[in-house]
Amino acid sequence: MLSRFARSVKSSSAAERTLVVSSLSDSMGTGLFAALAAVFFTRISGLTATQFALGLSLAGAVGFLLTIPMGVVGDRFGARRTLIALNLWRAAGFACYVFVTSFPTYLVVVLLTAVADRTAGGVSQAIVADVAGDDRRVSLMAVIRSVRNVGYAVGGLTAGVAIALGSPWVFRGTLFGIATFYVACAALLARLKSADAVRVPRRTKRRWAFRDRRYLAFTGLNTLLTLHVTTLNVLLPLWILASPGIPESLVALPLILNTVIVSVFQLPATRHIADLRGAGRAALASAVLMTAACAFFSLSAWWNDSAGAVPVLLIGVLALTVAEMWQAASSWQISMDLAPERDRSQYLSTFNLSNTAERVIGPAILPALVMTFRSWGWLAVSAVVLASGVVTWWLTRPDTSATVADVGDEVPGEEVAGGLGTT
Repeated sequence: MLSRFARSVKSSSAAERTLVVSSLSDSMGTGLFAALAAVFFTRISGLTATQFALGLSLAGAVGFLLTIPMGVVGDRFGARRTLIALNLWRAAGFACYVFVTSFPTYLVVVLLTAVADRTAGGVSQAIVADVAGDDRRVSLMAVIRSVRNVGYAVGGLTAGVAIALGSPWVFRGTLFGIATFYVACAALLARLKSADAVRVPRRTKRRWAFRDRRYLAFTGLNTLLTLHVTTLNVLLPLWILASPGIPESLVALPLILNTVIVSVFQLPATRHIADLRGAGRAALASAVLMTAACAFFSLSAWWNDSAGAVPVLLIGVLALTVAEMWQAASSWQISMDLAPERDRSQYLSTFNLSNTAERVIGPAILPALVMTFRSWGWLAVSAVVLASGVVTWWLTRPDTSATVADVGDEVPGEEVAGGLGTT
């Protein structure tokens, strides 16, 4: 598997490798801040846990509202230029966290930073679509995802060192270090240049993703198919703590296993996903595996000893992780195949709202549902995911959907020249 990863990187273009390194720098900064933030703001900046959480919630709302407008900006000025500006904005925002000493100051900084930090996903994916050909986009996304997982892990370990040292100056220096990661991202992206400018006659009309019912249908279904995120990060820790047969010391084990497996196997998981039909099959397979994972998680509570409960739980984690890899790959293929080139950033930003929506809906519903109704709760989660997978597969069949060409074609009269290279 590692050799396949190495061959993919070796055969990639200079622009693709630059984009991978940029993503690594991004993820290291993101992982470092995610692990450091709660300790810094509650111990160094003097915020309460409630104030800290409220700021993050409001930042999420800002990101949700501005994601599509930022995609429009990406289409207007170019995804590369837009992402360079967003990374420099993020760098400034994270550097300003050093000066936060009160809740009002925190709100100002976290909301301004969210304008860039929470809206960059769709623009980033648009650059992938520009850099790689149709046959390499999903595999490049897989490489980037694997590399990002490594970056998150390295960032988290570095944050652990800073937390162990405990000095306010170490925390502040680390925040400045996070800012430099985003400056490095911007510098790497600056090495990429558009081969030709995009030329769009005035008579052409923009296509809006929120008017594309088919695209919105896939976006909504993807929200439900990504419930594995909340299941892994929120629901499983609570389930482990409430299960007498599973030691509390294993609460972090599912996340660790998931991170390692995804880092190694995400690229091979994309092997048979090369078109819309393949993406539909992968989405269905992902939903079936997620259903199996929910069954194993439910069964793990039937044992009162770790010898029975832990192996069943780990089988469920393995099924969930494979489901996650197939779901991610299918979503990349669908979102990029159906996004018109002229409005790609806006379309992909719209699709990325499914991830944001899951992070709002999932934590609000899944823990209450499963922890209250136990096995029946797991059954409800699996039923929703399985139904979403079936509908996604059905919508990607040739006899039930509009042709991909019709959905993805440019507006008549539109002239588009794409492609990125390295300077």
